[in-house]
Amino acid sequence: MIVANCMCKDVVTISSDKSFEAILNLFKNNSFDAFPVVDENKKLLGVVSRTDLLKIFVPEYFSLIDDISFVKDFGAMEIDHKSAGMMEKLLVASDIMTTKIISITPDSSLFKAVALMRKYNIRVLPVVEGGKLVGVISRTDLMRAFL
Repeated sequence: MIVANCMCKDVVTISSDKSFEAILNLFKNNSFDAFPVVDENKKLLGVVSRTDLLKIFVPEYFSLIDDISFVKDFGAMEIDHKSAGMMEKLLVASDIMTTKIISITPDSSLFKAVALMRKYNIRVLPVVEGGKLVGVISRTDLMRAFL
């Protein structure tokens, strides 16, 4: 089987100027793990995932530390409501999105999709053909296909 037979073609996408608050509402109102960011021609620019939103609130250097158990108090690093509100007004999708995109083509095998998801620890793969987004395939889509 190939990706084209299992992918979701009716994809909810966002533009690069979509506000943080609007993206947050999309995640609240949908069960999706990520939203592709596209331009007006459906060219894939990036992906905004739930993890990308959470990264905003954690210092970048934490990804370099294997064990954070030595930190006894995270209170000094926490963001207050006022700062969070300012961030919501300033940030847009292009500030948050992951631009190093792992994607797949519609004619790829489902096993390749599984391998990419496992290797890069991602839940959703954008499906791209000719540089344009034509769908997405998720772990749920793959499970349905295999079972």
